[in-house]
Amino acid sequence: MRKTSVIILSSLLICFLIALTCGLVYTNVTPDKEKVSNKFAKAGYECAKLDFGDYSIRTYTKDGNILLIIWYGDEKLADKSIVTANKVKKDKFVVKRGNAVAIGYEKDIRIFQLA
Repeated sequence: MRKTSVIILSSLLICFLIALTCGLVYTNVTPDKEKVSNKFAKAGYECAKLDFGDYSIRTYTKDGNILLIIWYGDEKLADKSIVTANKVKKDKFVVKRGNAVAIGYEKDIRIFQLA
């Protein structure tokens, strides 16, 4: 009985570590701009784009709700901007994935997180 419980516990621990690793890798990867835009277009959002050298800003609008996503050239700039975004977010959510930072309401942010 004791060997069985050790095997089961070990198996659960291994599954947990695999899931944790996959989750960490998934959140650190910067999403592709076109893939994100396609997901929002399928959901019925209107997109406005503005591209600079190291920056790309996209806004997605639907039913008066606006989601702002900024893709930065490097991760240091994204880390600095998330601090500023958290100060001005009010009742919105701020999410960072890789070099991209999104500010918007929860249902809009979900599309960005899953893209």
